[in-house]
Amino acid sequence: MDRAELSDAIIDDLGQLFVRVLKQHAATLVACDFDGIEQCLQEAGRQVFGPVVERTVAAIARAQGEERPTCPVCHHRMRLVDAARSRDLQGLVGEYTITRAYFFCDSCHRGAAPLDERLGLGGGVLSPGLERVACWFGIDDSFQDGADAFHETLRIDVRDEPTRRITEGIGQVAEAEAQALVARAQAGKEVFAPEEVTASSAVLLVEVDGALVHAIDGNWHEVKSGLAAPLGPPIETDAKTGRTTLVLGKPSYCAGFESAETFWWRVYVEACRRGLGSALVTLVVVLGDGADWIWRYAAAFLAVAGVQLIEIVDLYHALDHLGLVAGVVLGQGSGAAEAWRAARKKELLEHGVAPILVALTDLKPNTPVAAEEVRKAIGYFQTNAARMDYPGFIARQLPIGSGAIESTCK
Repeated sequence: MDRAELSDAIIDDLGQLFVRVLKQHAATLVACDFDGIEQCLQEAGRQVFGPVVERTVAAIARAQGEERPTCPVCHHRMRLVDAARSRDLQGLVGEYTITRAYFFCDSCHRGAAPLDERLGLGGGVLSPGLERVACWFGIDDSFQDGADAFHETLRIDVRDEPTRRITEGIGQVAEAEAQALVARAQAGKEVFAPEEVTASSAVLLVEVDGALVHAIDGNWHEVKSGLAAPLGPPIETDAKTGRTTLVLGKPSYCAGFESAETFWWRVYVEACRRGLGSALVTLVVVLGDGADWIWRYAAAFLAVAGVQLIEIVDLYHALDHLGLVAGVVLGQGSGAAEAWRAARKKELLEHGVAPILVALTDLKPNTPVAAEEVRKAIGYFQTNAARMDYPGFIARQLPIGSGAIESTCK
């Protein structure tokens, strides 16, 4: 294979193209505000850099030559059917038409363009870089909104269909990888090799939650989400509360539409990726709301010999229960209700559940509805008493709010 080069003549030709394009846009540039200048240069850049990509690919194609490749299936030599088959692509810096040799296997009836593999090109109409951007836009919002965001930010007109195809395709690859790891875990095998584990602290945080999403079948379904991240050793102090906590490291995530038990295998795999079962992690902290499906399985999947497991119910969900009781017993939005809730919050943070149970028992609900809410709240705080040892958690600089997983769900 020869060495690919852009000749001086090609470089000079592309330089002249740049000058011509810049002259075309010169009058527009000086008449624009700053936003307009950038948009104009985005358009001009695509006119210039598209041909640069095409000429660069042509140089690589010439250096690669037309040597007949071997079929990956039957290992026979493939037949050249087109020395210069064209392919249109949209990319980050322009629109391109590239030409390359195309071969065919008469035995397997498979076609191949070796240059596509050399350049890392997939089967779609977008360049690899634009595919990655399309995936991010497609994950973040609807596919049509993703296509609109392309135009707004990059001045590229991409239909929503390629955005959908890329996003769903990458999602299928990610899901296949996740299922393969879950299968290893369920078979009792080592999920990750030691060099694949990313543990950076003795404390591992696991957060889980569920959220309803409007699916393509037109119905609402719960998607369960989880994250795993190191906690500390650095600490930070919240300016609002004055509490000092271990800093949350970079999280990794999992999500799925499935039963709680099946989903917890995903959580277990992600926890293993972040150090569960390694020599470094000695404390696992599980943080979530009061949902039964969380605490029914947390210890079963995350309790490891020689590792302490601490379960924490999110403080703000606990306060929501207190606010609901205050509203139905003392009057929704009343001063009495707000004062009662504020006093209970202070007690909960300073002394844990014991004074809360006393305060709930002392309430005098005057309707069956209010009495039922008080009864449910007493059961909730009794059941989760150990998970609401907020004074102890605060003393150990552990987080008591599940904002990270709630933002993940959103």
